[in-house]
Amino acid sequence: MSSVDEHADEIGMRAAEWVARLDGSALSEDETRALRSWLAEAPDHRAAFDEASSTWRELSLLRQDPGPLRDWLPARRQRRAGRRATGIGAVVALAVLAAGMARFHFGDPWLLAAADYRTAPGELRTVILDDGSSVELGPASAIAIDFDDTERRVRFLAGEVYFAAAPRTAAEPRPFVVEAAGGTTTALGTQFVIEEAGAGADVLAIEHRVEVALQHDGPRQGVVLSPGQEVRYTPDGGMGQVRTRDLEAATAWRRGMLVFNGAPLRHVVETLNRYRRGRIVILDGALAQRRVSGVFATGDLGDAIETMTSELGIRYRSIYPLITVLY
Repeated sequence: MSSVDEHADEIGMRAAEWVARLDGSALSEDETRALRSWLAEAPDHRAAFDEASSTWRELSLLRQDPGPLRDWLPARRQRRAGRRATGIGAVVALAVLAAGMARFHFGDPWLLAAADYRTAPGELRTVILDDGSSVELGPASAIAIDFDDTERRVRFLAGEVYFAAAPRTAAEPRPFVVEAAGGTTTALGTQFVIEEAGAGADVLAIEHRVEVALQHDGPRQGVVLSPGQEVRYTPDGGMGQVRTRDLEAATAWRRGMLVFNGAPLRHVVETLNRYRRGRIVILDGALAQRRVSGVFATGDLGDAIETMTSELGIRYRSIYPLITVLY
């Protein structure tokens, strides 16, 4: 993407933030002055604001009557559209409300306060911790550091993170533990990846072994993973089955690629949303389970949606810069 396109995107995102903010409580005096100042800075700002306002008004109508969205549905689904109108309108309205807030430009605002290290959508970052451990944060990712005298604890907050833990030695006897989604991952070796998975987490061992533990419905559940093994757990569902992953494909994001081999569309969308400032939303629960295969360069995801929808034989509709609906 050129610097000109990036600048235009930034203006569009900022305009969307202001429009979404105006739909909430009244602006403070400082906020009002800031908005007026931003609008006066350049004609492009006013144009972007007017366009975002128009889009927001159109989407507000969907909360009562998603008529335009009903027209996008394939003919075989139109018979059910009336019954689903309220639900579709609510989904779109909630998605747009979430997308229109500051996460467009800054990511999730909550992470600003909670995280010690974080990345914006599409950004990669490597940090070296005080103990010498290396941590690579994928896009829209965040961690918080909580080292003390007994352990080196890291709180995984969002996204996807590659950990290369400094090994335990006589000089550094503290275990390296990552807390995520109510469970813990303890490095018995060095390298592993943790990825956000809905309300839970995926843990993938890269080098040596890791111990994954979760307290679920009383008894403690745990498993030790060897390189290439992965497990998913959730606070409500407990520990899942251990499965095997291709390490090159699973860590391709570190090399600027995304590789999906029969992955559920839901997972693909969750991943793409970390690399884009707009949000992709799937309207159909059954559609979310459809399988997708493909290889995409993270630096150029412009064709990713077209490729996926063509492969699955489905449609999409975008309202830039807020939302893309798959149906």
